[in-house]
Formats: sequence, C-alpha cells, structure tokens
Amino acid sequence: MELKTGAAESTLDDKGRVNIPTRFRDQFLGKLFITRGMDKCAMIMTEAACEKLYQAEGNGELNQEEREALKNNYLRLINEVELDKTGRIAIPSHIRKYANLTRNCLVIRDEHRLFVWDLDGFEAHLEETNDLAKSAMNKLGSHDIFKVG
Repeated sequence: MELKTGAAESTLDDKGRVNIPTRFRDQFLGKLFITRGMDKCAMIMTEAACEKLYQAEGNGELNQEEREALKNNYLRLINEVELDKTGRIAIPSHIRKYANLTRNCLVIRDEHRLFVWDLDGFEAHLEETNDLAKSAMNKLGSHDIFKVG
C-alpha cells in the first residue's frame, strides 16, 4: 500500500516561507497553486488538482450564488508557487493572515494537496470536530474495520 497522506510539523520563517517535509517533496515538484483552505489553513495543490477544482466550479452543480462564493473565497485568491531549492514554499500574506499562521506549523498531505495549519489552530480544529469524527468511525464500524485476518 502506498501511503498518500501524512502529517509533519514544520516551521514558517520570517519571510513567510514554510518548509515542506522531505517525504512530501517528490510529489509536489513544479508548478503548484496555493489558496485558502476550507478550515482556516493554507491549501497547496498540484496543477492537476487545481485544474479539477476549476472544472468542478463550472460543472453545473452550483447555483450562481454558490459559484460566486467559491470564486471569491478560493478561486480568485489562488497564487502560483513552487518549492525553492531548500524545499520551502512562500505563503502569501493574505493567506497567512486568514490561516493565522505563526512559526509552528503542521503540514498535512492529502494525495494531491498539502494543507498548512498553525499548530495550535489545528489542535483547536480537532477538538471542535472530535465528536463528528468519533461518530464517523462508529458508523464505519470501527471495532470491526481494524480486524485483520
């Protein structure tokens, strides 16, 4: 099984650059795109993931009000970025402000996206969503799904 997710602590430097963990870098070479994440974080996407987001916006599933909200909150704020020679990505100031990013960050990989969270902000987010996550695990039959053999 190839693991396409993971998390690692990182740091944001004084110039607003976050160090991308070495184990994530190979999947995020070349042109990348950054915008606001849905839950007070920065979202970095591969070019393919960004294209899918733009395609989804125009697929007819959204009404005009939803489409404009999506554009204003995410699509129009997308910036092109790339890893520098030392494996850092510059996070635009408006996204750092939105995500309340400070020095201590958590970088989470989800296949074709990276999410950069303020470490304390992520812990608060987990607390807020803990009951929902437990409910989801119970619906999946958490006692049964981990039985192997």
